[in-house]
Amino acid sequence: MFAAFETAGHADPAGTWQALTTAWNWAAPLPAAMCHPDFPGATARPAPGGFTLSGLWSLPPREEAGPWSTLPVPVAGAGEPDLFVVASKVLPRTSGTGTVVRLDDLYVPAGFATHTAGAPLRDGDAAFLWTAVAALALGTARRVTDVLAALHAGGAASTPYAAVAAEVAAVLYDERLSLAAALHDVPSARQGLPAATERRLAAHVPRAGQVVQHAVAVAYEHALTADWSGACHPLVSLIEAGSPILQQARYATEVLPPRDRTSLRKAGHGDDRRISG
Repeated sequence: MFAAFETAGHADPAGTWQALTTAWNWAAPLPAAMCHPDFPGATARPAPGGFTLSGLWSLPPREEAGPWSTLPVPVAGAGEPDLFVVASKVLPRTSGTGTVVRLDDLYVPAGFATHTAGAPLRDGDAAFLWTAVAALALGTARRVTDVLAALHAGGAASTPYAAVAAEVAAVLYDERLSLAAALHDVPSARQGLPAATERRLAAHVPRAGQVVQHAVAVAYEHALTADWSGACHPLVSLIEAGSPILQQARYATEVLPPRDRTSLRKAGHGDDRRISG
């Protein structure tokens, strides 16, 4: 599964993310709000890199709330997401009972949107989401380094960015091998992972996200400084296409944490020792 998602992320980041979020409602395990009956016209309008939400929602009781909540939108455009994940701390509770929130143009990144029609993930499916997102992000970053290297092909291998592209590509390759090794000889992440494997994976995924962020930052720096005569720099187009994946990769293990929330910290310390050694 990891290799398939990595390859898909390299080939078509935007299309693969759309297919994933259409097939799977990855936000289903999170506490859910409901559109308030007195204000049924909640909306999600496209914005650069995401959406803006407006409307009135009834939130779950405080004792059932978590760090993240989902906000549904009853009417969405064809192919558009209709379920949005937001940090609960940004939802001001305005009613006397503290369960109603009114939002006006709240920005939600595209990587935090999905479709309610997709098959709902369960609490135990977090590892499936981590694996898919990390693989997609690594594939997208590999595509970024390929494009960056191609811009300097044809005798320009000595340019600084050609050397940097090769260096970042090598780091991405090592990270792919490391993450693939963590998943070696285990059942599909969709079937659930052994606890020890889940802990290792929960530690690897944030590290993979950091490596991906570095690769994208290098490419974006080039796009800002390059003398490009076309309408849009190819790296900018690619980064925009992959932005939902990159957004999700940064928070995947926080939005759907390990079943044992303390395992993420324990695994992270253990992983640091292996890497530094």
